[in-house]
Amino acid sequence: MRRRRPRGKAFAARTTILALAAGALFTTLTPLCPAAAQSVRSGAWSFTSNAALAPPAIEVSVGGQPSSGPSEQASGYLFLAPIKNYAHAGVFMGKPGPEIMEADGSPVWEHPLGQMIKVGRSSEQIVAMDFHADSYEGQPVLVWWEGYITPQGFGNGFWAIVDEHYHTLALIRAPKGYELDFHDIQFVSGGDAYIIISKPVKLSLHCCGGPANGEVEDQQVLEIEVKTGKILWRWDPLHHVPLREAYTTPPSSGAWDPYHINSISFTPTGEPIISARNTWAAYWVERKTGRVLARLGGKRSSFTFANGASFAWQHDVRQQQGSQVSVFDDEAAPVEGKQSRALLLTLDSTHHTATVAHEYLLPKPALAGSQGNTQLLEGGNLFVGWGQLPYFSEYNSAGKLIYLATLPGPDESYRAFRSPWVGLPGNKPALVAVGANALEASWNGATEVASWQLLAGSSESSLSPSGQPAARQRFETQLAPSKPAAYYAVQALDGSGQILGTSPVVGSFKAPPTSAGGAVAH
Repeated sequence: MRRRRPRGKAFAARTTILALAAGALFTTLTPLCPAAAQSVRSGAWSFTSNAALAPPAIEVSVGGQPSSGPSEQASGYLFLAPIKNYAHAGVFMGKPGPEIMEADGSPVWEHPLGQMIKVGRSSEQIVAMDFHADSYEGQPVLVWWEGYITPQGFGNGFWAIVDEHYHTLALIRAPKGYELDFHDIQFVSGGDAYIIISKPVKLSLHCCGGPANGEVEDQQVLEIEVKTGKILWRWDPLHHVPLREAYTTPPSSGAWDPYHINSISFTPTGEPIISARNTWAAYWVERKTGRVLARLGGKRSSFTFANGASFAWQHDVRQQQGSQVSVFDDEAAPVEGKQSRALLLTLDSTHHTATVAHEYLLPKPALAGSQGNTQLLEGGNLFVGWGQLPYFSEYNSAGKLIYLATLPGPDESYRAFRSPWVGLPGNKPALVAVGANALEASWNGATEVASWQLLAGSSESSLSPSGQPAARQRFETQLAPSKPAAYYAVQALDGSGQILGTSPVVGSFKAPPTSAGGAVAH
């Protein structure tokens, strides 16, 4: 096994290197299918019918053109939670928050965030992380973490779980005295979830060149009962993983982060697999005792790495089918390798070896200094979120790049996913009259709308259909009445012509609404 240590470069130098690496890739991507320019302003979508929304506009450079045959890409929508990349200068494009996108870049739903809150003497922005579709108590849900990011790279917030109507089912908060981190959540049967919490604790750091009265960021993995918050299981690496395994060293001030837990997965028998970025290792944990059964990577790996299989500063270690695990290999920061990559590794438990089954790369080498994830899709495709880099991509079962998209400006998304979703908003569609012969209709989060039927009349109580239904045009559809009227409404129709919802009645030239519509209030 290859053993490497950080090179100890200053943070400013590291971020410059990362910015240059990302910038080099920016210059090589020529968008083939940009998001509709007429609906995009300054890198973000803008909608007349819902002025509160401003999802960042992605550009698709691979896989954006219509195919003459069946698409190699998996079905489903894109799930992102853009935030600002602070390694780059520039203004964040759009509003942060969870968002669902079509593969061509068209928005489907956004829950806009970005409010500022006072934390001590500073102000922090509210953002979302790890937005994805999941299953909770047997029903499809959306899940995201919401809160603010601490200077140490942890989170202080809560997990939100919403149903297909975008109604809140549950909010998960930290036990008293802890902060609830954004790095991962995993649901298990019976309405339970695994989460990550943290708090600083006093500890002697003489073992690792630190002071006797040092401080450590104590991250713990909990299994909790979602509805009650009851703690069912707890794992603290301070009791099971020696501090000497860290590839970081105690800072001159503040709490040391020796582990930086960033993913939770499970073996086929239900034993946890816990990834720690700062030890370059994933730990197979015996749930009953908490002891470490095996290590993949780090200074005491249970597996010998074949050529190209080792990783550094990794994220998102996941058990896959059989003896395979997936890894997002950051290789920075500090810089250890030439490029970040996604890996599918085959583990041989008899000979204790790890070999590369597949390696997934960007068209040009680039380094993600943090974050990133892999998602194995049906049919063998792999979807990759590139973390601190503004990219997300899909590969077929042979490892060929078949889809690549880019967030604008200094935007990034901690993770990115591709999944099926059916959204049936619990609120009403939005309609705005923008002229005597033009109206704009939309419904934030509705996935089943095929067409819009405009209603018109001389009074609010005398509305009737005006013309034939108009096919839905991406997020916002322009409608033209057969003749001018004093009042309008619109019906959202599914593919069979059934009414899904009806907008409030509006008068001609009524000002657009200012509420997000379809977004969740907590």
